[in-house]
Amino acid sequence: MYATLSYDLNAGPKPIDDLRMVLIALFTGRATCDLLADTFICDVESGADFLAVDKKLKKIASDFEDQFIYVFTLHRTGSPLRSNAVFPKAKARAIIDPEDGQ
Repeated sequence: MYATLSYDLNAGPKPIDDLRMVLIALFTGRATCDLLADTFICDVESGADFLAVDKKLKKIASDFEDQFIYVFTLHRTGSPLRSNAVFPKAKARAIIDPEDGQ
């Protein structure tokens, strides 16, 4: 499985750099591939893993109220990624379908 995260960061009472560091820490250790500056895909182990990450994203959104807005979408392994963004296709393929080519 993999997930797509699209988000907006907005100026507010807390520093944007603090928000960025929290997001980076959340996805450290996961395979990720940037699609755009504010959109990327990441590997997800299971539905429960997806829900756990989403719960953490909701907490971040609460902690940085009105500064972090996101959409986190789960996809099945091998489901096609349709995007007009320029991104590293091989890196994305390794996340989308890790069994492909093994």
